[in-house]
Amino acid sequence: MLNRLIGTEPVEVVKSALLVFVTLIAVIALQQLAATRSTQTASQADRSAVLQVSADFGQQLTTYDYAHPDVQVNRLTPLVTPAVLDRVRRAFPDLALYRAVSVGQPPDIYVQNVDADQAQVLVRTHSVVESQYTPPGTASTGLLLCDLRHESVGWRVSNYKWLTPVTEGVSYATRMQPAV
Repeated sequence: MLNRLIGTEPVEVVKSALLVFVTLIAVIALQQLAATRSTQTASQADRSAVLQVSADFGQQLTTYDYAHPDVQVNRLTPLVTPAVLDRVRRAFPDLALYRAVSVGQPPDIYVQNVDADQAQVLVRTHSVVESQYTPPGTASTGLLLCDLRHESVGWRVSNYKWLTPVTEGVSYATRMQPAV
C-alpha cells in the first residue's frame, strides 16, 4: 500500500519526501502568520483601550468640585487603581481650602508604549477652573505622564506624574478693557 502512495522508484520516493517537506513548511508558515495576526489584533485592541482609559482619566482628574468630592471619586474609580484613587483623595482638603471647581475637557493623548500588560501615555489636560484666587472661566492646561497596567478587569491607571505645573490662561468670563 505504501509503495502505491510514494512509488517504488528512487526518484518517486524523493519527490514524495520533498512534497511532504514543502507541505510541512507551508503548515508552519501559516501557523506563524495566524499567530502574528492574532497578536497584532490584540495589540490594536489594547492600544484603543489604553487611549480610552487615558482620555477618560485626564478629563475626570481635572473635573472636580470642592463641595462634592464624591462625584470625582465615583467617576475615577473604574479608571484607576486604589493607590491612585487614594492619591487623588489626598488633594481634597486643598480643593476645599481654595474652593476650587474645574470642568475637564477632552485631553490630547500621546501613547508612548503599549505591551500586553503595561502602557505609558502622555496626557495634555484642558479644563476651565474657578477658585477663590482665579476668576470664573479661567482656562487651564497641564502635562501628565500616566502609567497603565492591564488587570483582570481591564486597563487601569496605576500611577501618574505631573510633568508641568498646571498653568492658567485667560478667563473667558472677564472682558478686556480698551486701551486708553
